Amino acid sequence: GVQTCALPICTFLTVSAAGFAALLVACGEDSIAGSGTDAGSSSSGTDAGTTNAETSTTAVNPTVQTGSDSTDPDGSSDTTQGADDSSSGTDTDDPSAVCEDPDLIDWDPADEALDEAVFPLAIMSGEMRPESAMFTIYVPDGTPKTFRMWTPGERAGQVSLVHERTVEPNADGFVKFTVEGLCAGTWYDYGYFVGEDGNFSARSRIGHVRTAIAEDALEPLVVALVSCCGSSLDWPAVGRTNEEYYDVLLHLGDMAYNDGMETLAEFRANWRDWMSTPDYRNLFSNAGVYATWDDHEIDDNSNFDRETMDPAELIRRQNAMDSYFELVPIDAEGPDYQIWRTFRWGLTAEIIVLDCRYERRPSQGLYMSDTQMAFLEDRLLNSPCRFKIVMNSVPITNMPLQWDIAADDRWDGYPDSRNRVRDFINENDIDNVLFVSGDFHCSFLSRVEPNGDDTFSQLREVAC
Repeated sequence: GVQTCALPICTFLTVSAAGFAALLVACGEDSIAGSGTDAGSSSSGTDAGTTNAETSTTAVNPTVQTGSDSTDPDGSSDTTQGADDSSSGTDTDDPSAVCEDPDLIDWDPADEALDEAVFPLAIMSGEMRPESAMFTIYVPDGTPKTFRMWTPGERAGQVSLVHERTVEPNADGFVKFTVEGLCAGTWYDYGYFVGEDGNFSARSRIGHVRTAIAEDALEPLVVALVSCCGSSLDWPAVGRTNEEYYDVLLHLGDMAYNDGMETLAEFRANWRDWMSTPDYRNLFSNAGVYATWDDHEIDDNSNFDRETMDPAELIRRQNAMDSYFELVPIDAEGPDYQIWRTFRWGLTAEIIVLDCRYERRPSQGLYMSDTQMAFLEDRLLNSPCRFKIVMNSVPITNMPLQWDIAADDRWDGYPDSRNRVRDFINENDIDNVLFVSGDFHCSFLSRVEPNGDDTFSQLREVAC
């Protein structure tokens, strides 16, 4: 149930203050292309509840729990090694039938002692597909830990143990691995434990992740958006989001502000500051994330030339990229780390993740590479899904005059690329495209063009 308004004409109200403009969009009662759910209702068909990872459980789907513990059934267990130093650090276990015959055991994960000194950063899951998900964690003591994945049992103090493995941090303390063979559209709980064979002395926070729904399924989807979590390390909007139910989190960039960092050690230390905040610990444990990046993952855009050939700057960029991809659950290999990719949630939505920052070539007027543009066109044209959600880290909306001072920092500054997307959507009459974006430190719902009856002009963007 992605909701937005569908007025024939969208009215921008602009208020200028200290060089910024707040954009408000006048909206009617219609929703995009008959999505069939009322705005404000729980898209899961059940009551939305608290999802803070260390609070009491709240039912949000049939046989699904979120909160301090629980979710939905499956599995057998397998013990393998986590990240290593030899490649991207991604280890994929043998895709055995985890979705069948879980082991029902007497065990209450919440009874294990939470130790945030042993597990100081947010635990993360991502790359959710119908049968798999990726997991990352930082283990500063560098010793092996036990990873368990489970769903609620038939009674309190009992779980269906879906998957178990020993995870081995690499030399720098990072673990990154994928669990295969999961059930589609299913909520799972997971955590990391000190000890083995059920004899545990400490645990991480308990995380929750939902696999993507089956390719032929059509059901409502609740999406949370976040971007630009600044250096105050205090984000009330993120705290508010943590109180809501969402199936998937979309992080639109500027996950950390690494301005001024140079060495790999400096980038890593800065990431630890961000990922140890209570807001991020809760946010990333509540659901899996699809993420793209923007400028502050390296530096403020005015302080980094993406076309640089300066050897020192290229080393800085590599340090930034390495520190990001070892921490965030994205299936990409260095040194180049392609970040654009796509994920389907059944027939409901295809989530198209773009790199709208580091493939730009301002000297050539290119907003992204031809290869990425062809990928975007292919997914817009050939997706079987009702909604095409395009994650672009900066807005595509034709924004009011006050914003033209920053036109070169968004699609508007690259008219050939923007017009190519516009013409492609119009020529193929592709509707139900929803753009989501961040970077501009304001929130708005807009038409991508203030006027016009063509398909592209009437599409919507949500900025956060």
